[in-house]
Amino acid sequence: MYWQSLVFTAEIILPVFLLVVLGVFLKKKNMIDDHFLNVGSRLVFNLTLPTLVFLAISKVHFGSGTHFELMGFVAAAIIVSCFICYGWAHLSGIKSEDVSAFVQSSFRSNLGIVGISTVVYAFGDEGTQIGALVLAIGVPMYNLMSVVILARGQGVNWGGQLTMIAKNPLIIAILLALPFSIFSWELPKAVGNAAQSLGQMTLPLALIAVGGTLDFQALKRANSMTMQIAALKLVVLPIATVGVALLVGIRGIELGVVALMLASPTAAAAFVMARAMGANHVLTANAIAVTTLGSMLTMGGIFYVLSVASLV
Repeated sequence: MYWQSLVFTAEIILPVFLLVVLGVFLKKKNMIDDHFLNVGSRLVFNLTLPTLVFLAISKVHFGSGTHFELMGFVAAAIIVSCFICYGWAHLSGIKSEDVSAFVQSSFRSNLGIVGISTVVYAFGDEGTQIGALVLAIGVPMYNLMSVVILARGQGVNWGGQLTMIAKNPLIIAILLALPFSIFSWELPKAVGNAAQSLGQMTLPLALIAVGGTLDFQALKRANSMTMQIAALKLVVLPIATVGVALLVGIRGIELGVVALMLASPTAAAAFVMARAMGANHVLTANAIAVTTLGSMLTMGGIFYVLSVASLV
C-alpha cells in the first residue's frame, strides 16, 4: 500500500518537476531565450490554457448540481486563507510596506499551471473537469482579492480593474463553455480535434516556461519573510484546507483536486501585479522561486498521505 501510493504520487509530481527542470536546462543552454518565454507564456495564457479549460467545462453536467458544494468550499477557502495570511503578517510583525506583497504571495496559488498540471496527471479527464471548475472560481477571486490587497488605501480604478478581470481569457473561456455544458452541445469533430491538440500543448509549454523563468538568485536573497511565505503557502494553508475539507465530507477526486490546486506555489501573476501596483515585487519574486521549488516536495507529501489513507 505504502509503495503503491509512493509510486502513484511520483507519477503525478515527477512529470511536472521534470518539465520545469527541462525549462531550466534549455534556458541555461540558450536553446530558449527570454523572447521565447514571453511569447510562450502569452500563448499559454491567451490560447492553450483557455482552450483546455473550455474543453473541460464543456463536458461538465451542471444540471445534476454536481460539484456546486465543492465550488462554494473553494471560494470560502480562498477568502479565509487571505484573512489567515493577514493575521499572520500582523502577528509576526511584517513591516507595513511589505504586508500587501506578503499576503498576496502567501495566499495566491498557481492554479492555472502547476495546479492544473498535477490534477491532469493525477486524475485524467474527470480531474481536469473538476480542476477547471476550481479555476472558474479561483481565477476571478484571486485577481479581485489581489487588487484589494495591493491597493491598501491607494486610488484604484475599480471599473478598469473589473473590466480587465472580465477580459481574462480564462474567464471568457469559462463563459463560452457554459452553454455547451448546459445544453450538451458538441463542437464539430474537426474543430474539437484541433482544440484538443491546442489544449494538450498547455502543460509542456507552460511548465517549460516556469522553469525558464525561475530566478535562482532569488533563493540567495530569500529572507525570513520569504520563508514565512513558503511555510504558509506550502504547509499551513494546504493542511488546514485539507483538514476542513475532510470535516465537511469532501473525499475522492474532489479532495485530491482541492489539495493539489490550493497547495500549488505562488502564482507568477503575483509578481506582475505587485510590480504594477507598487508593492514589494522583489519579495514576491523571491516567494515565487522558493515556493515553486518547494512545492514539488510539499504537494507530493500531502498527496502521498491522502493516498495512503485511501482518501483520494
